[in-house]
Amino acid sequence: MANATSFAYSDLRAYIVANWNYIELRDSLGNAFIRLSTSDTRVSWTHTVGSQTLELTVTIQGSNSDIQLPSAFSQSAIFKVATAGEAVSVETFPTFTMEGVGDELVIKHRMEVPRI
Repeated sequence: MANATSFAYSDLRAYIVANWNYIELRDSLGNAFIRLSTSDTRVSWTHTVGSQTLELTVTIQGSNSDIQLPSAFSQSAIFKVATAGEAVSVETFPTFTMEGVGDELVIKHRMEVPRI
């Protein structure tokens, strides 16, 4: 059996950044609050290019018009599509309850894509 090359892992990471364009914020039961595109100003890829750890950062505030208060966030999930679809990555974090317009939540969803 052959092994993937370093170029193959680089190509996979580039594919993920180019095509896994939506992140959903969820409660502890996996119920969705909101799904945001990487084109939204609150979302960005923040990893170092070439790193085997891909990092997508989301910053939301209680003052955002699409955030209903109070909300208790516990998971983030990455998708290839804007609605429905199957998550390609899910990360759980300690529950954060956003209660007021002055509250802010920063989520760093990290995924490992190994390299040789």
